[in-house]
Amino acid sequence: MKVAMIRVLSLMLTLPLTLAACSTAGAGATGTAGTAGNPPSVPFQTVLQTSLPGQSGAQKRELARDAVAWKALWDELREGSNLPAEPPAVDFEHEMVIAAAMETQGCVSKVTIRTVTQTADGLVVNLLEAPPAPNCRCITSERPLHIVKLAKQAGPVRFTAERGETSCGGGSTR
Repeated sequence: MKVAMIRVLSLMLTLPLTLAACSTAGAGATGTAGTAGNPPSVPFQTVLQTSLPGQSGAQKRELARDAVAWKALWDELREGSNLPAEPPAVDFEHEMVIAAAMETQGCVSKVTIRTVTQTADGLVVNLLEAPPAPNCRCITSERPLHIVKLAKQAGPVRFTAERGETSCGGGSTR
């Protein structure tokens, strides 16, 4: 009887801890829960990541929370390219768009939205900007861009960028 009672008590004490551990692991696996000292990650989906040959333009880091802002942003980003006139579909009742474009580069290059995190001050978008390696020689310039959509969030958005390098073969490093 005592052994059975000890097993029941042991189970009662360890079950909540086990469930809590599984719950935390599951949340971290989806990319939406923060870990100690790290803000929670916000899942996103790439709408478009490309480099537009021959397009000139300045650096752009922008957010669109409605269809009017998205159309204006799309028109600006696609200017002088073969991208379609109509932007990709986004459900602005539930989603928003974040876009990052580097200034025109002399050769192969890439910009990547690596993470979006939720902080007390709003969203932080972490970019990797990878201009061409110094030894690259190309015939045409290009403008890299990356556009993502994610669940609609309130508050400001801040961008941080790390510099990498794109090899002449097109692969970015870092």
